[in-house]
Amino acid sequence: MEKERRQSERFRVHFEAKVTTLGKPTQSSWGRVSDLSKSGMSVALPFQLAQGDQVQLDMADSILFGHVIYSKSEVPLYRTGIEVERVLLGSTDLSMLLQRTLQESMPETPGIEMEAAEAHFD
Repeated sequence: MEKERRQSERFRVHFEAKVTTLGKPTQSSWGRVSDLSKSGMSVALPFQLAQGDQVQLDMADSILFGHVIYSKSEVPLYRTGIEVERVLLGSTDLSMLLQRTLQESMPETPGIEMEAAEAHFD
C-alpha cells in the first residue's frame, strides 16, 4: 500500500461552515469542514468553486478568509481545499474551540494568536 504524501499533518474535525464566494457573482452555501492542516482546510460543498476564488467562511461567530486551492467532484458534493489567509475570532465557547483547533493545525495564520482572543475577555 502506498503511503499518502502530504505536506503537513491533517487534523480530522467536524465543523459546519457557511462558505461565500467574494468578488464574482456571489455563491453561498453551508458545507462541512472535514479536516484542517497547516496550509488550510477541506470543505464538502454542494457546488464547485474555481481555483483562486476568494471565499469567506462563517463558523459560529468567527469569520475565516481564504482562497480555493482545488475543487474535486465527489458525488454528490465537491471536496474543496481552501488556504486560510486570515481569521477573525468571535467570543463564544464554540469560537474558542475553533481557535484551539486552528492553533494546533495552522499556527501561522493571522488572527488565531492566543493573545488576540484573550483580549476580548480583559
